[in-house]
Amino acid sequence: MHVPNEIIGGPSPVTVRRMSASDVPAALAVLQESPEASTWSRETLTESATQGNTWAVELDGNFAGFLIGRVAGDEFEILNLAVAKACRRRGVATQLVGAALEYARTADAPEAYLEVRASNEGGIAFYTQRGFLVCGRRTNYYRDPAEDAVLLVFHNRTTST
Repeated sequence: MHVPNEIIGGPSPVTVRRMSASDVPAALAVLQESPEASTWSRETLTESATQGNTWAVELDGNFAGFLIGRVAGDEFEILNLAVAKACRRRGVATQLVGAALEYARTADAPEAYLEVRASNEGGIAFYTQRGFLVCGRRTNYYRDPAEDAVLLVFHNRTTST
């Protein structure tokens, strides 16, 4: 499914687009400064970028972060999200999540799931402020360090009148 690039106005222009293999070095650099995100290898990022369901975001023309997701049946899963430290608190992650949820809606995946480290209070707050609900916990889900994951769901349904 094709999702056109989208430019969102505001104090700094944000561009959400499909991530490409040429974005992988920048994505790796963002991951290095994002210990709360899942660490992925160059190979895994490249594979994800070539398969779709991966978005990059630019802020003022510079790579600012990425989101990787997948559709499984009638569900969408956010697998990884990372934003460069210098670009945080500027709406970048909000735009990435919005693009992914819109894609999920058009792909007939009315529910979106993700896991967040239990210690990542900022991440949990970010998602719950955007309508995600805590729906479970996965014991010892993460490694290095071992930690529980908080499972969140977003009900991406449209209502008819």
